[in-house]
Amino acid sequence: MNIVFLIHQEGSLGYSMKRYTESLANKLSKKGYQTQIWAPKLILSKNRKNKGFGKWLRYIDQYLFFPFSFKWKNINTDKNTIYVLIDQALGIWTPLIKNKKHVVHCHDFIALKSAQGLIPENPTAWTGRLYQYLILNGFRKASNFISISKNTQKELGGFLNKKPIINAQIYNAIDQKFKIGSINAARITIGEQINRDVSNGYILHIGSNTFYKNRNGVLNIYNQWRKLSEKETPLIMIGSAPTTAMLRLREESPYSEDIHFLTRVEDTILIQAYQGATVFIFPSLLEGFGFPIIEAMACGCPVITTDKAPMNEIGGEAATYITSTSKKTIVNKGALAIETVLNYSKETREELIKKSLLNAKKYQDETFINDIENIYLEIMAN
Repeated sequence: MNIVFLIHQEGSLGYSMKRYTESLANKLSKKGYQTQIWAPKLILSKNRKNKGFGKWLRYIDQYLFFPFSFKWKNINTDKNTIYVLIDQALGIWTPLIKNKKHVVHCHDFIALKSAQGLIPENPTAWTGRLYQYLILNGFRKASNFISISKNTQKELGGFLNKKPIINAQIYNAIDQKFKIGSINAARITIGEQINRDVSNGYILHIGSNTFYKNRNGVLNIYNQWRKLSEKETPLIMIGSAPTTAMLRLREESPYSEDIHFLTRVEDTILIQAYQGATVFIFPSLLEGFGFPIIEAMACGCPVITTDKAPMNEIGGEAATYITSTSKKTIVNKGALAIETVLNYSKETREELIKKSLLNAKKYQDETFINDIENIYLEIMAN
């Protein structure tokens, strides 16, 4: 079997999607399959930023030029080939593969739901609504789908206008380098990163600045928690550079000296950040999967997250949940959840970590790649 992965253009592929694609390609190659990754070349959009006029040039490269490139490459491609649309957001390409052996991987429908007015917090301009309509109209033409969570699979069913041949659900696997390690060594490393002694632990958050990550909410939760607690545990936020609003919230906080931002750290630092944290807070409003939840658990860090799918689906019985979907009550309940977890006895904490490690085992590479392989083979056999 030859496997062709169709992916986003260079510079448009986020970290998680890049890691997802490379993981699939590398692991299936090790199983003896020939894998190729096809992506649009930067032609008109080369050396241009992905916004404004540059963004429109990327669309031309992606949706006008790439189909010609695809057809040319396909001339010499093995007939025993499955075409993998790595993200349903590339649905406009579905006509290229709908009459071939194919599968579409579905991650989240946040942009599509926003375009349909289902997420008021994220209004979409008319151009964005048109773009999402074209994506939806595209992937509806596909026959085989793999969703990364039961929640995504359920939402997919609501968007399709026909019953697919295959509608599978396979959880993502986390990188096996996320694992427990020396807490003391981790805290020394993280302390050096922020120039502070964190030997007594810290509260950790990891995420980008997309609206649904609720990073402003993390800062508000921390401020609220400090008001009700006698503890002075610092907060470390890792991910995208803080926004103007986030910087303002820190400046206005009475606890500003205990709030630290680390931007785009290397994986070795990220893993140690998880390993040394006292608790990981992830009050996301929406997700497709929620990698940080499982990464934290695999590193032996207790997790607090929102009691909403897919966060509660991924966290299972091992996470502590904020039982609210209102931003205001998330702040109050999130603060109480932090205080609860930080005051657990040694025995209760150890039991929670055991549950976390057990839950993380469900998201292993071997299970993930074997399940993907079986679906691909089933499609090739039909």
